[in-house]
Amino acid sequence: MDSKLHDFLEKIVVGDKRFAGNLFDRFIGLDFLLEKCSHCTILDIGSNEGLVSYEFARHGSKIIHGLEKSMSMVLFSKRLFRDLPVESEFYQADLSISGNEFIKKHQSVLLDEYDIVLFLGVYHHLKNQMKENDLHELVEVLLAKTKKYFGVRTNSLPEFESLILNKNFKLVHSLPKKNTGVGLLHIYEKY
Repeated sequence: MDSKLHDFLEKIVVGDKRFAGNLFDRFIGLDFLLEKCSHCTILDIGSNEGLVSYEFARHGSKIIHGLEKSMSMVLFSKRLFRDLPVESEFYQADLSISGNEFIKKHQSVLLDEYDIVLFLGVYHHLKNQMKENDLHELVEVLLAKTKKYFGVRTNSLPEFESLILNKNFKLVHSLPKKNTGVGLLHIYEKY
């Protein structure tokens, strides 16, 4: 990679948000899901600017829904997907709400289930914004919306992994942290 591009990607700042690692670090370890996503439905929680969702579209996903707090990121995602031959919707959403509130607020725009639910780099942000019980209730709602795979990236996984395993999921892929700043990746399959 060109050193100027690398330096730029290491310093990406959007608004008051500084991204950890670089843009490409967010894709590390997702090959496992990308190989399985053809004709799948995807829910991307904390979809950011939609680039991870875009990779799932590029690999054949049929429906992609993303929820993101930043309206500027939602608008960017909508522009990114504007001419793609995949059904997609991106919504502005404050995710720091309980699972029951999440269902009430979003049931009209989300599917009952998704083949793959992505919860990448979100948990550790939400745990600073909400009560632990409400956050765990939200995770349980997301697990209930997961038909096949639940992908999570965070260094806070020990705080809630038992929730995932107790909801009929098994760990099928993991990638340890590699000094990228984006956290541990674990992928669970529903059985």
